[in-house]
Amino acid sequence: MPNPLAQPQTPPRAVIFDLDGVIFDSAESNVVFYDHILTALGHPPIARQAFEIIHSEPLDRSLKYLLGEGAEYQRAMAYCRGLDPGPFVTSLVLYEGVTETLEALAGRARLAVATNRTVTCRLALKHFGLLKLFEEVITPIEAGRPKPDPTMMHMTLSRLGLERQEVVYVGDTGVDEGMCQAARVRLLAFRNQGLAAWAHASHFGEIPGLLGLA
Repeated sequence: MPNPLAQPQTPPRAVIFDLDGVIFDSAESNVVFYDHILTALGHPPIARQAFEIIHSEPLDRSLKYLLGEGAEYQRAMAYCRGLDPGPFVTSLVLYEGVTETLEALAGRARLAVATNRTVTCRLALKHFGLLKLFEEVITPIEAGRPKPDPTMMHMTLSRLGLERQEVVYVGDTGVDEGMCQAARVRLLAFRNQGLAAWAHASHFGEIPGLLGLA
């Protein structure tokens, strides 16, 4: 529900989405992906123990957390450059109501993505037939810095030609919260009541109503 203390707002002109944990459930896919890299390089499969990191951070930061910043990290990055990401993308699972909700929203507001997922971002959206719905897709590759740094949000706003008060960001982690606070953009928290957010949703289908776009 929207925060009753928040200043009333008109419906946003654009809705910007995170991917992992919002558009699709990537929990098991991410664990399998990073465990594959670890075991290929002769390390134990410990990705599940680093779930919060690999869920919210981009590839390079996740691998640095798992392997440190030395030679093993460099080996892992080199291995990833030759890795076919297809099997890991097909194991992603869309949350219930995503496709129909995004299709409905696309007729009422502009849609964009700002995510810490990097090389598989567009591949994943295309796999689910969703890429065409988003006007802009921004990752750390384009922005140069991952969330929670606000650069990604600033770039998204610039490309859309909108001001911060004209958009809402839908995210699920502390890095999303941090980016929105730094950029002073309203956050709609998805499936995470612990975030300091303008509104909270437990099901994707609730989002249009919360935004006044139903």
